[in-house]
Amino acid sequence: MINRKLIQEEQALRAVENGEFESDMLTSCTRVVLILTQDWCSQWQHMKSWVYRLDIEENVDIYELEYNKADYFDQFRTFKEKELGNDSVPYLRFYKNGALYRECNYISEGQFLEVLSSF
Repeated sequence: MINRKLIQEEQALRAVENGEFESDMLTSCTRVVLILTQDWCSQWQHMKSWVYRLDIEENVDIYELEYNKADYFDQFRTFKEKELGNDSVPYLRFYKNGALYRECNYISEGQFLEVLSSF
């Protein structure tokens, strides 16, 4: 089952301050996916059309942030590009038991399911 959660301003700003998202997010479920993106991105719009309707037996928490809509856009974008080392959108970070497992940008539905089943 997919559990959709929106990353809140406080959570995003703590990540900027600490260099990583807090463990309460990253361990909220055995498998966690962070999607950091901007709402205008056509690849994100395509992913958004299928990512939350996936039928998965095990629980997965997906945290989403369309950071171009945030008041802290420049600050978060700089963090994502400089600290996390990724300047493309959508940017996905997969965590297993709180540890970073994989990073990527746009992937297809099949590839997404493959990654989820691999950890």
